[in-house]
Amino acid sequence: MNNTTRLLDVLDRVESGPIVEESKWDMLMVPGAIRKAQKEFDIDFKRLNGTLVPDDDDLADRIYAAGRAVAERLGSFCVTTSRQILFTGEEIDAALAQAPVEITYGEHPDTHTERKRKVEDPLHMTIKGGGVGTVIPEDIYLPVHQSYAQESLVDTMINCTLESIYGREIRSRSAWEILSGWHEYELTKAARVRAGRPGMAVGCVENAVSELSEISATSYGGFSRYDWHHIAMISEFKTDYGSLSKLTHLIRTGSIIHSFYNTIYGGTVGGGEGVAIAIVAGMIMLQMLYMTNTHSVSPAHPFYGNDTTPEMIQAISASHQALARNCRLMTDMVLTPVNGPGTKELLYEVAAMTIMGAASGTCAMIGPRSNAGVNNGNVSGLEARFMAEVGHAAAGMPRKDANELVLWLVDKYKDTLDKRPMGKHFTEVYDVTTVKPTDEWLGMYNEVKAELRAKGLKV
Repeated sequence: MNNTTRLLDVLDRVESGPIVEESKWDMLMVPGAIRKAQKEFDIDFKRLNGTLVPDDDDLADRIYAAGRAVAERLGSFCVTTSRQILFTGEEIDAALAQAPVEITYGEHPDTHTERKRKVEDPLHMTIKGGGVGTVIPEDIYLPVHQSYAQESLVDTMINCTLESIYGREIRSRSAWEILSGWHEYELTKAARVRAGRPGMAVGCVENAVSELSEISATSYGGFSRYDWHHIAMISEFKTDYGSLSKLTHLIRTGSIIHSFYNTIYGGTVGGGEGVAIAIVAGMIMLQMLYMTNTHSVSPAHPFYGNDTTPEMIQAISASHQALARNCRLMTDMVLTPVNGPGTKELLYEVAAMTIMGAASGTCAMIGPRSNAGVNNGNVSGLEARFMAEVGHAAAGMPRKDANELVLWLVDKYKDTLDKRPMGKHFTEVYDVTTVKPTDEWLGMYNEVKAELRAKGLKV
C-alpha cells in the first residue's frame, strides 16, 4: 500500500473516529483491553519461575495473539481531536504483510543495513550508539558524539539533546527550537567528519520537542532522508497533530521513519504480562499509524526510569520473541540503565540487556542511555562499544544459555537500582581533546570483559 494513500487514510480517521473522553481512555479502555487479553490468552509470568529470557514458544505466540487482539480492539487515541483511531483485522494483516524486513541507513561509504532477526538468530544486531536524548552541555556536544561515531562497531548513531543554543535557553515551539535542530545537525555532522564517517546515519532530530524542529532541520542542507527520524507514540497508545505533522513531512520527503512506544511499567497496562502485551500492540499500532521502518521500545520503570529491572527484562524478552516469531516488524530496544559511566554496574546492565536482546530476536540495540538519561553529560562512547562487542558475541546464543548469563549479571547490579548512582561526567571518563577514555574507565571495561569471557561469552 502506498504510504501517501495510507497517510490520507490515517488523517481521515483521526477526524472521523468515535469521540472518546481521554480520562475514559486512560482509566477504563486501555486497562480493560489489556486485562481482557491477558485473561483470554492465558498470559501468566508466575509460571516462568524467575526465568528472565523465556524459552517458551507457545507463550510467545500467545503474547503475540493477545497484543494483536488489543491493537484491533483498542486502536489508538488522538488527543488533539479526542477521537479513537480504529483498524480492522484485515487492514492490520495487510499492513503487517508489507512491513519492511530490512532498511539501509546513511550515505556512501558509510551505509549500514538493519535486517529482521529471529529468536536465537546468529545475525548480528544493528548497533545504534548514543545517549538517546540525554542533555549535553553545548561546549562538549561535539566530542561526546565523536566518542560514539569513532567506534567502528557502532553502525549508526543516535543524538543527545543540547542543553542550550549558542548559550541561550531553548524554548519549545519557538525560533530557538528550530535553531537547536540546526545546531544539532552542525555539531553531529562535524563529529562524524572528525571520526572519518561523514555518511554515517544518525537518529534525529533529538531536539525536536515539537514538530517545528524536525520539519525545519530535515530539509535542504540539514539532516538527510537517509538518517533515521523519530516519531513517538504518547503512552498509552496515543498520538496528536504534532506527531502526525512530523509523519506527513517525513513521508513526503521519503525519509526513514523510526518510532518509539515506551509503555509505563505498573501504570494502566499493569505489570510484566500487561507490559509484554502492550509492547506487541504498540509496535503494531506504530506500523498502522506511522508506517514505520523500525520500531523501538523502552518501557519506563515508575521509580527508576530504567528498563533493566528483572521484571522488565522478562517482559521485553517475551514481547520481542513474540514479535520476532510472528510478524515482519523490525523491533529495536532502547537500553536505559540506572548506573552511570565509570561504574562496572553500568556495564553489567548493558551486558544483561544486550544478551537478552540477541537471544530474543531484537533487531537493533539503541543507546545506552546511561543514568536513565537524567544526569546531564553522564554518557560516553565506551559503553556503546561494549554493547556492540557483547551483542556480536551473543549472536546465535540459545535462550537457556542467555538466561543463565542474564541472571548472573542482574545479581551483580540489582542492589544499585534504588540508589541511582551517578557515576561520572563525560569529562571525567574521557579526555575531551583526544576523545579517548581514561585509563580508569578503560580498565573497568576490560575487567568486565574478562569476567564475561570467564563465563563463556567470547567477547
